[in-house]
Amino acid sequence: MKKVLLFAKRNLTEMVRDPLLYIFCIGFPIMMIGVFNIILGFAPEGKTPVFYEKSLIPGIMIFGFSLLMLMSALHVSKDRQSAFLKRLFSSPMKPYQFILGYLLPFCLIGIAQIIIVIITGYIFGSASGRGFVSFPGALLLFVEMLPMLIINVSLGMMFGTILNDKSSPAICSIFVSASGIIGGSWMPLDTMGGFEKFCGYLPFYQAVYLGRCVTGAIHTPVDMETTINPVLYTFADRGILYLSMYLGYMVLCAALSLFVFTRKMKSDIN
Repeated sequence: MKKVLLFAKRNLTEMVRDPLLYIFCIGFPIMMIGVFNIILGFAPEGKTPVFYEKSLIPGIMIFGFSLLMLMSALHVSKDRQSAFLKRLFSSPMKPYQFILGYLLPFCLIGIAQIIIVIITGYIFGSASGRGFVSFPGALLLFVEMLPMLIINVSLGMMFGTILNDKSSPAICSIFVSASGIIGGSWMPLDTMGGFEKFCGYLPFYQAVYLGRCVTGAIHTPVDMETTINPVLYTFADRGILYLSMYLGYMVLCAALSLFVFTRKMKSDIN
């Protein structure tokens, strides 16, 4: 475990020295919350609940994790390009120890993201009178977002392992776009029928949906002329199905990342 912690400390030190971390992973999600609040100020009252804090914050978290995926892919690919990993491969460390050494610092950054976004959402929600979520609800939202954090970091490490530092960010940018579009982060997928059903099979939307169940977010009204008796996101609807698939994606992505890294490690040694 000492080797893992030393390697994780090295990676964390490299990460916090990179200004892109603060711009993309911390500053950008906060800026987006502010931008959507400005947009909401010009929208008709009650017609765009997808921009309310209870609905927006889970989506912003998922989008922030996708940026963290890009950073993790870039970090791992640069280590490979510099032959740093090849030198470490001659050490007695096991593949899973390398994975943990990368996973831990990126998860720490992701946890900081969750906390900062929740606090920002609470501030904006309180200032506007729309409210956000109680402290117990915030803790539950924190726990609910952890599997998606692991999914994104695992995928980032996998892309960084098999791609170079130029192509890995390009691939990750696809996931950045997907988290916002098919994740329903700021799009009313609940009015799109079959397309929402398709998105429900993907972890982006599952994480956002479950997060909105925790916050008690309002569905976008199908009849945009009225907001009488708004329908809330509830776990009883699709929660069990989404949660099962969501956790399955986490296990699959973590296992796939370990498998790819192990194969690459063996090929580099040979």
